[in-house]
Amino acid sequence: MKTLVLIWVLLQMFSLCITFDANLTSETYTLSNSSNLAKPNCSNRCGDLIVPYPFGIGNDTNCSISHEFDIYCDNSVSPPRASITIADYSFIKHISDSRVRISNNVASKCYFTNGTVSTMFHVQENYTNFPYTFSDLNKFTVIGCDDFAWMISETRSKKVGTGCMAFCSTPEDARSDQCSGRGCCQSSIPQDLNYYTTNVRTMNDYQNMSNIRSFNPCTYAFIGEENVFTFKGATDLKDHSLWRKIEDNVPIVLDWAIGNLSCIDAKAMDAFACQSNSMCVNSTRETGGYRCICNEGYEGNPYLSPGCQGTI
Repeated sequence: MKTLVLIWVLLQMFSLCITFDANLTSETYTLSNSSNLAKPNCSNRCGDLIVPYPFGIGNDTNCSISHEFDIYCDNSVSPPRASITIADYSFIKHISDSRVRISNNVASKCYFTNGTVSTMFHVQENYTNFPYTFSDLNKFTVIGCDDFAWMISETRSKKVGTGCMAFCSTPEDARSDQCSGRGCCQSSIPQDLNYYTTNVRTMNDYQNMSNIRSFNPCTYAFIGEENVFTFKGATDLKDHSLWRKIEDNVPIVLDWAIGNLSCIDAKAMDAFACQSNSMCVNSTRETGGYRCICNEGYEGNPYLSPGCQGTI
């Protein structure tokens, strides 16, 4: 019966997985390096974070291009921290011309040494009312032994998800720098997600897990930038504070775009964002949208009047 249940879970997880084309847009930081970072009388910094227009600090301050691009700055902490909403537990690390990096939230399931569950924590990230989708620079990662996790969401057209299982019987099974299923597994993120939920699940009864829990007290699941995270084998399996290190050091990458119109449709609207000497670039997201970049030989903030200026 346990084997049948496991097979059913695997089939459900594989049926949810989808493939997608990579986002080939190169990442640049011309906005944060421009001389005209923000609208007049608007702040362009929250602590060490540069907040360039079309983003703007404060709610209803008219400092952003629209309220969806408002950034909350918490000045009660030192240094101040920026977040997408006042209730957001994640803080913003970087803003580029096409992406926003935020701190992580890690789902977990921890055990007593006899294998029984001590604590559980699931994660839900929701940006459905904001101009963000989860970038394909992220991977869904599970770290642990004989546990699995999945993330579930939906796009405009279908319900989607992904997940993976991590196996190991001894610390030696886990290999550093590898996330191939032994102590660590990874899967790709479906395209065009703006929210997801994730939970950690156990594959075996706790009576058979006491040996494993002696060197692997917790299983973790998270979405995070693939090239930033490196699995350290048994060291990570034994680390009670691994979740904190991931949340502090492995960002979640969000793609952003203005609205949901293509460049052709947006140009016909009065609120078209691209200023002089700039061009419009279509977002590759299913949800649409566009961004602006300076023409070759020009620099500055393409969203702010008078637009991009010549470099000569």
